[in-house]
Amino acid sequence: MDWILNRAAVTGGTYRGVLTGAGEPPALEMALGGESLGHLTQSPLEGGGWQVEGELGPAALTDGTQTVLIRTPDGTVLDRVTVICGLDRAEDLRAELDALRAEVALLKTAFRRHVAGGD
Repeated sequence: MDWILNRAAVTGGTYRGVLTGAGEPPALEMALGGESLGHLTQSPLEGGGWQVEGELGPAALTDGTQTVLIRTPDGTVLDRVTVICGLDRAEDLRAELDALRAEVALLKTAFRRHVAGGD
């Protein structure tokens, strides 16, 4: 059977999720750029499944966008956590999107003024 991992929260650098599937759960690890960040602990839950928990660590806190993979020993990715740092950097996607929205709003205003005969 396939394993399913549902993220419950990422709080204070700690990943928490619920793993469901049949049999003994696989050992899960967090990886960034092919390097292991560590394994997740697993605790059985009442009613089935396991609570998994692990520290993302400081490696994910780097300028730019980092994706931490939660995977099984065979490399199957069960979840991804995206960490974005340095939001004021020009190449950050969110900052670029905000700048584009502001430019579109400015163009809309200028176009409406032009169509109304104001310029």
